Amino acid sequence: MKASLIDYLQKNVQPQILVFLLLSLLILTIAAGFLYILKKPFAELRQSQQSLRLLENELQTGLAFSALITSTQQNIKQLDKKLNGSSPSLPVNQLIAFVVSELDSIAKIHQIKLISVKPESIENKLFFHELPFVIEISGSYLNLYEWIDDVEKKLGAITIKKFVVNSVNTSYERHMLLTLVTYRFEGEKS
Repeated sequence: MKASLIDYLQKNVQPQILVFLLLSLLILTIAAGFLYILKKPFAELRQSQQSLRLLENELQTGLAFSALITSTQQNIKQLDKKLNGSSPSLPVNQLIAFVVSELDSIAKIHQIKLISVKPESIENKLFFHELPFVIEISGSYLNLYEWIDDVEKKLGAITIKKFVVNSVNTSYERHMLLTLVTYRFEGEKS
């Protein structure tokens, strides 16, 4: 059957059309090869050349790397404050006393009655020390909410694992029992 197709093409199709078809097939093959094999490496080469030119321009213009370093250090400090709050890096026994003191001072600010704070055993979670506290407080609902918000700002990353809110005799006062957990990076003093 192949021989009959070739014979048919030789007898019925003009040589110029055959040459045109073969050239078209060759061009399509080259284009497909470029698109599937060579296009990505050429694009990466162009991108690398552009990056090199940008870096050379930055070096020639005297970009202040110290400003970039200072900015990065400030970002790190902000992230550290977000993680650890305003609490200093203390040994665990001193950190527990610091947390209880902060909880008490924040409670006074928001007119919350801090009934009890009981530290529980420290657990290690991945790269962090988990310091849980069972806290019993009472006050108005809004003040309790603001107290929790300020605790998070002062102590950094916290989690409230358990909480129960009950009404007290008066209509505005609420009694809350919660387990609040603070986290400290394992690399800090313990």
